Amino acid sequence: MRRVLTGILAMVLAAAMAATAAAERTVPVNDPASPGVFDQPSVAVEGAVNHVAYIGADTAAGPFRVYYAAIDGGTDFTNLSLSRTTAGFFVTPPTPIDNTDAGNDLYADARHPQIALRSSTEAVIFFQAKPVASADPTYALYVARLTLSNKAVVKRSVRRVTGVGGFQEDVSFGLVTADNSARLAYAGRQGVADPFGVYYARISLESAAVTGSPGTPLLLSSVAGSTGFRPLPSLKLDGLNRAHVAWAANSNSSNPNGIYYALVKETSGADNVVIAATEVLGRSRKFGHPNLLVSGNSSIVILAADESLPGTAGNLGLVNINPDADNQDGSPVEISTNTNFLLTPPGEAILPGDFSVFRPAAFLDILGAIHVTGYGSGGTRSVYFAFKFASSYPFAQLTTIPLPVGLDSSEFPVSLDGDYTRAAFGFISGKVVVFWSGAVPGTGNRNLDVTGLPTSKAESFNESGCRVAANPGPAGNDRTPDALLILLPLAVLGIRRFFRKALVG
Repeated sequence: MRRVLTGILAMVLAAAMAATAAAERTVPVNDPASPGVFDQPSVAVEGAVNHVAYIGADTAAGPFRVYYAAIDGGTDFTNLSLSRTTAGFFVTPPTPIDNTDAGNDLYADARHPQIALRSSTEAVIFFQAKPVASADPTYALYVARLTLSNKAVVKRSVRRVTGVGGFQEDVSFGLVTADNSARLAYAGRQGVADPFGVYYARISLESAAVTGSPGTPLLLSSVAGSTGFRPLPSLKLDGLNRAHVAWAANSNSSNPNGIYYALVKETSGADNVVIAATEVLGRSRKFGHPNLLVSGNSSIVILAADESLPGTAGNLGLVNINPDADNQDGSPVEISTNTNFLLTPPGEAILPGDFSVFRPAAFLDILGAIHVTGYGSGGTRSVYFAFKFASSYPFAQLTTIPLPVGLDSSEFPVSLDGDYTRAAFGFISGKVVVFWSGAVPGTGNRNLDVTGLPTSKAESFNESGCRVAANPGPAGNDRTPDALLILLPLAVLGIRRFFRKALVG
């Protein structure tokens, strides 16, 4: 009888959670009346305003250009009549960031834009693109600066980044207003047959060129085995404007690969790699799509997903490190002898199935909760959950159980040929706002969709330029996650696991 009652309770709980998710409306950011393919969102948050950069083209063959829009994250997504034309939904309607203005550099076929706010009147977007329309699979870095007035784009500047050699892809960056620069990590290679190395550069926003000392990009993947097929570097700045970078040392096979970490800081007026490439997530699995989060200057969180099965959601690998426990002499950390470098968990942790996701994106809130979105397995819709550190295995505890995103939509994610799609999200207090690309059934079109989900209080650290906190303050003020603050009772998790096992049989 007890088991039956537990099962009924689990069914009620699951139905309630599904109903909550389904009640959130999904709205296309692009205009479906002008069909095309829209993908690869990146979000920066200013109060309740979600600034989003993404790519779009008439067809999946491209060429793609960059678009910018801003929506009100405080929109009532439970309003079943919500649409693109609802008053207040768009703060700024979709705007192409092209190169038609005088003085702009030409670009063609853009990919993977990343957006940050320099101020309430200026947005900065770094992206990769081709200098001319071509089937050549090589890209260069570009930077777009958007001047905003009442959140409308009144001026745009598009410049090719100079001083970076070879071909560049998958940029990640943070802004430093003190010297009007961006601190970049990117994947670079000399030829199309070469693996990607990971580089760091300081870029002047005024000249769009490498600046500072030494005046050339720094190679981060400097040790054997630390290059990658798609390393996807993730950079965050801490409260001292030091650049923390994580990336995947991977191949295009199913072989296991690790996640590396490096630290760059300014010493004696020059940027220096003070912690060289150090493997922090080992090669027990094929880790990919790393996310680096700054909990504090001495507490860096790195997570990545197991991609051993292509196109399938995998377990999250997680590590929390203390870079200040190292002597920062420019060499890799000797983890085997430096027991203070690894924090909670004591070494890497492989989180259980509740934490599985495909191509994760993550942010850390002011209460120490880590919020994750991504896709499920085999092209299923986006998912969202949140968790906090715990003091014992599996060293993490869900605070918001996994929720599907866009249950009212028939659109599912599909990657561009030879590329990847990835969800992104913004946030306001009590809500996450998820942007994801979904293929329109029966057509070759794809919408950039957005929906909202209720969650625990979610306000981000101002930990990098790529997201702006609702109340900006000094970044990374050594806030340490409270491992004992669990917002979801353990009983709920037990019920959920029971229900899942019952469904599977």
